[in-house]
Amino acid sequence: MSIDYKFREKFEAEMGPLTFAMFMRVARTTLGLTQEKMGQKFGLSRANVCDIEKGRYLVSPAVAMKVAKKSGLSENLAILACVQDQVRKAGSDVILMIA
Repeated sequence: MSIDYKFREKFEAEMGPLTFAMFMRVARTTLGLTQEKMGQKFGLSRANVCDIEKGRYLVSPAVAMKVAKKSGLSENLAILACVQDQVRKAGSDVILMIA
């Protein structure tokens, strides 16, 4: 699955930057779970889930892929959001795309 640049540009204009925090919230609500239950499902505390959803904690691509797989959501999108967060944190304005 590729993320079309024009789609992403429109999406981010409407919703703000694509982040793993956003992905995590969508995954949790798609599964109909509380933060506590989501934490149990992935071996995290409720506080960790909250920190991820608020963007205070960045996850590894491996964790992003695990969340996507168990949630039935796009692994490509999860990894893209995860790595893009890390690029932003490094102070770069590079925009990553998946081919």
